[in-house]
Amino acid sequence: MACILGSQYIPSIEYFAHWLYHDHIILEAHEHFQKRSWRNKTCILGTEKPHSLTVPLQKGKHQQMNIQDVSIAYDEDWPSQHLRSIKTAYGKTGFAEEVLSGLEPIVTKPHDTLWALNFACLEYVTMLIKGPWLYTLSEVYYAKPETNIIDLRPGIPCGKTSALGPFPEYGQVLRIHKSHQPNLSILDPLCHLGPGTYDYLARYAIKLYDKS
Repeated sequence: MACILGSQYIPSIEYFAHWLYHDHIILEAHEHFQKRSWRNKTCILGTEKPHSLTVPLQKGKHQQMNIQDVSIAYDEDWPSQHLRSIKTAYGKTGFAEEVLSGLEPIVTKPHDTLWALNFACLEYVTMLIKGPWLYTLSEVYYAKPETNIIDLRPGIPCGKTSALGPFPEYGQVLRIHKSHQPNLSILDPLCHLGPGTYDYLARYAIKLYDKS
């Protein structure tokens, strides 16, 4: 069974776990932008609760605008703010330098559209995780995909898990002696686990779909 996913800003662990489970995904390229969605935000590690990062959009009516036409606002230096927060969260992890050195030029580069930024981030993080990460861009928008396609376009939330049963955990630098914060941005396992991220996603994918 195939799976269709929407564009998201540095997507969550579950986004990639779904992708890994299905081997190949359809990436929605013609949807209309939805406010209060995960298209322009993500969650990273926080000391008490997940910390949200939101990409600001240019003023105007983005609702129902084609996702590839939604423009980013640069009135404020949000890229520096995001990178500062990410470095605060992950600077002391074992793989932070490797991961963040490649992310920084992507986030600081001015992108005309949200789609362009999201796609650049997606290409970068899939390069860091072993595996083929196959996808096809949708050619047109279908309000209701075919019955053999799982529709995950509403978005894969960060900061809470959809796993069936106990989800796999790992030590998080800001959570010593505190409970694990689940399903954060893919940056979380990449910075903590490095090359072990793929195996972690494989175990997480099983928990998403194993109903036994």
